[in-house]
Amino acid sequence: MNSIWNKNLELFYSRFPDLYNLLNDFFSIKTFDLSKVAYISVQTAKNGEVTAVENGKLLHSSYNPSREAHNAVFTQEVESKSAIVFYGVGLGYHLVEASKLILQNGNSKKLILIEPNIEYFLASLWLLDWSEIFKVEKLILAVNCPAESVLPLIEDTSKINIDLQGVSDAFYFEVPSFTQHNQQYFDCVKTIINRNKRKNEINAATTKKFGKLWSNNCKKNAKYINQPEFINIYKNQFTDVPFVIVAAGPTLQENLLNLKKLYDEKQSKKKSVVIVCVETALKILLKNEIHPDFVVLTDPQFWAYKHIAGAQAPKSVLITELSTYPSVFRFNCKKIVLCASQFPNGKEIEQNAGFSTDQIGDLGSGGSVASCCWNFAVFAGAKKIFLMGLDLSFPGGQTHIKGSSAEQTWHTKSNRIVNSDKFTTELLHNANVSVGTNYNNAPVLTDSRMKMFAWWFESRLSSLPQIKTYTFSKEGLKIPGIEYIDFEQFQNNY
Repeated sequence: MNSIWNKNLELFYSRFPDLYNLLNDFFSIKTFDLSKVAYISVQTAKNGEVTAVENGKLLHSSYNPSREAHNAVFTQEVESKSAIVFYGVGLGYHLVEASKLILQNGNSKKLILIEPNIEYFLASLWLLDWSEIFKVEKLILAVNCPAESVLPLIEDTSKINIDLQGVSDAFYFEVPSFTQHNQQYFDCVKTIINRNKRKNEINAATTKKFGKLWSNNCKKNAKYINQPEFINIYKNQFTDVPFVIVAAGPTLQENLLNLKKLYDEKQSKKKSVVIVCVETALKILLKNEIHPDFVVLTDPQFWAYKHIAGAQAPKSVLITELSTYPSVFRFNCKKIVLCASQFPNGKEIEQNAGFSTDQIGDLGSGGSVASCCWNFAVFAGAKKIFLMGLDLSFPGGQTHIKGSSAEQTWHTKSNRIVNSDKFTTELLHNANVSVGTNYNNAPVLTDSRMKMFAWWFESRLSSLPQIKTYTFSKEGLKIPGIEYIDFEQFQNNY
């Protein structure tokens, strides 16, 4: 039996016994068939080490593979990063050198291997000693994983909020010869990762822009930390109840009658459902005599407060946080509950009052209030989530449902020279408008900001496959993982 293979299997089993057992059929063999791997040839380098050629490309140096890998790893700026990620395994030389670097610097960095083809991973175990690799404390082997499952391995998903700096705080090794055997898979993984890196950049820019506002709001709202209840009172309290999340997109118009019917059935105890709306949709719902169970407002800007100003929602619970505009806490509603703040000043106030994030309840910061609504549904135990008016696009050239608070705000700002249509036109033409695809597989206008929100949903859905999410409209931007459902089908099945 190959002594390297046998040694690697023992080390593998000691580190990852469950994964080992899943792959036991592969590990029980006494001779690994290298012909299953698409190498043209496995060769001996000038210094006596093993190397290989695939499709006419050298995977490693034909002279000194380990020195080549050492130079590639130790000359990169990886010291400040919390993780080292490899696209493809090659023969493993680069992984070994990265392990040495990590061990020399306190063994605190993550080492992540992304390899979709298990035969390539097994070939490396057969040919190269992995002793140094298995010493890395935070070793993650994303072997044979679906592309959408890789992101949570890089990000910290121990809490609802996955908007941490995982993907932005990693160094990525991308050797073309290591990825050529499944380029489509690696391109998909890189797209997902780059989207999330871009999202983190936007979040950081937003924090810089509105940091002073958030800080001032938190200081003014500090007195409320001991008054409202926390969302933790709802944790896993609705495990068998479908959630309907209502946003103020144009397609809400076509579903208002259905929502009213659903609400009336809920009131008469014929239907059990939880209705959650974003603050921009509240006034149009109240106008149609629909009182949502929960209203979510987590945006700190004054204009977010304006969406609920003057309204009364005595049957609704308002979910907010310490960074919102102070007048929010005077809103006339059933009661106000706090979610954990996403901002340093708010977190500091919570901690000084003796409350941890877990005690309060965390809804994350996906970039939109709708993402907080979806997170709340998951937090409350929902297994089925249904979306109304969450279009993330401009169906029919509209930005919001007619009569929404956003549209009404534009009317109040209009005059003889600047009418409400001008605000819509500016929004459409100043937001990097692009073309997406709706649920009819037809083109629909969207923009970079809304695409970013869509990517957030796509990432969250892929990390929580047990949560099923549906939309009631075919006209909005199509999001992988969210399925269209007809309202009648919903009525009959839920």
